[in-house]
Amino acid sequence: MKALRGKVLLLGRAIPVLALLGFGHCGAAPAEDPVTVDALLAESAKYLTSEPTKAQQPLERLRTLQPSFNAVQNDKYQRYLASSLGYQGRHEERVALVESIVQKPQSPANRARLLYELIDGNAALGRFESALQAMNESILLLPDLQHTTEKIAVLQGALALLHSFRAYDEALEFADRIHDLGITQNNAYAKCVGLTDKVELNFIRGNSTAALALVPDAIRDCDADKNLFFSLIVRTNVAIHLIDSGQYARGLEASLPLMQQFTVMADSSDFLTGLQEAVARAYLKLGNTQRAHHYGLLAYQRAQAGKVLQLQQETSETMATIQRAQNQLASAINYYDINLTLKKKALNEQQQKNLAYQRVRFETRDKANQMALLEQQSKTLSIEKELQQRRYQNLVLLLTLGAVVLTILGAWLIKTLRQKNLFRITAEVDGLTQVSNRTHFTACAKNCFAQAKTPVSLVLFDMDWFKRINDTYGHATGDWVLKTVCHTVKAQLRKGDLIGRLGGEEFAICAVQSVGQTEDDVRALAEACRAAIAAIDSGPSGFDFALTASFGIATRNSPTPHTYEETLVAADKTLYRSKNAGRNRVSVYQPAQDPQTQE
Repeated sequence: MKALRGKVLLLGRAIPVLALLGFGHCGAAPAEDPVTVDALLAESAKYLTSEPTKAQQPLERLRTLQPSFNAVQNDKYQRYLASSLGYQGRHEERVALVESIVQKPQSPANRARLLYELIDGNAALGRFESALQAMNESILLLPDLQHTTEKIAVLQGALALLHSFRAYDEALEFADRIHDLGITQNNAYAKCVGLTDKVELNFIRGNSTAALALVPDAIRDCDADKNLFFSLIVRTNVAIHLIDSGQYARGLEASLPLMQQFTVMADSSDFLTGLQEAVARAYLKLGNTQRAHHYGLLAYQRAQAGKVLQLQQETSETMATIQRAQNQLASAINYYDINLTLKKKALNEQQQKNLAYQRVRFETRDKANQMALLEQQSKTLSIEKELQQRRYQNLVLLLTLGAVVLTILGAWLIKTLRQKNLFRITAEVDGLTQVSNRTHFTACAKNCFAQAKTPVSLVLFDMDWFKRINDTYGHATGDWVLKTVCHTVKAQLRKGDLIGRLGGEEFAICAVQSVGQTEDDVRALAEACRAAIAAIDSGPSGFDFALTASFGIATRNSPTPHTYEETLVAADKTLYRSKNAGRNRVSVYQPAQDPQTQE
């Protein structure tokens, strides 16, 4: 199964997460101009957790007031400024700022906040060893942190970094620690965060059974803590899992409402991008290439704007597959080119991460053995890159060959298919009513009767006083009646039922009883058809008259009849019993009422 697109819960957009997880922006001490400074700090904090680009204006005003800050206000300003630089992609400045102050005397909580900025900033710059070292340093601060939310933020920051390194087992250990905090302290917030992480990580690791088992508890705890966004992420994991596991219709049913919620709650979330990409794959599998292209392009454009490498890679591959399905071969090749470039970049980046991860671990482990493992992993990545290149070259060759073949055979194939479809329709469908003709209906019904263990019913119905309608209002009106009746009856049929025109105004329905169904269900079907016909408004025909039909039912599940022909005769007799009993009614064949049976 494909992993959920984007990063682990709440880490696709790192800085607002810190506010949510407890690296937030606590109360302020007085300053020379406390109203102005504290108000601007509060405004900056608000925008950093909702609309980061708007935080630049109050931060710029704060810069001019910096000489008047007290120690608490200065700490907040430095952190907020680092966060803002991260959102602007100015990670060099961000890291330099934090490194200039992180070694100064700090409270454990503030130091942990600054270390997070180093983790995220160094990771963005590709300085993976520095990010890991900052992560290890932040974990050492856990015993000194007073608040549960501060501990969650440290654990979540480590979990995010390990997730990006594909160290999923280690990341899951941190998710367990977050959840354990919630259990030991009866904290619904910690349980919500921990369970949400565990759900996603188990899906990524391929353990969908464990992930699905955790989903009800995760939604319960997140709803209890009123964390609707966390609950939305859990449901998004489940929806994408449905699509990844081949349950495309269920996956779409679950996904479409979630996308609407994202647009209201978190329109910039990478999870929305991942969900749109999964929806595109589902529509493609269901054969709706137009909808697949719509959502695939949305996901691709969002991934390009968000610059998350994994999402860019996966959305480009999905768009290539969609374009290929639409026979847009040139566009497909273009997307495959983009995808190949991204995969090379991802492999190179992962190779660097593996090297950094192993080097940091070497500080406490046997370096010789670890280097051997590292070299093997690097060789594996190199082989993967080479194999990917060869697959791409083969694909380009196949697409080129396919384009030539399609160009030569396309026109001929289209013409042949149209003729074949026309012949099939002519041979099987009644031209006036567009239901099965007598020949096709008989063949299909006999095929059903050939299955000895299956109860099969024939429902014959005949329009009452149809000759009067033809004689009084004309044959054009009679044709309108037949077409309208067939359209009405078809709307009542179940999946697997077949209607055919035997001749004139006489029709038949072949109803195969599924497991758990009885002859009473067939009678109910016939009653529904009779009532629907009686409810037809004749106004559109230009005349006002009543429409009714008489029905006769016979079923092959009693001593007689046995064959299709015998059942048809029995149904016909029952139809005429309805006619003789006053019309506009449904009768069921009873062997005891058949003179031949009594003999």
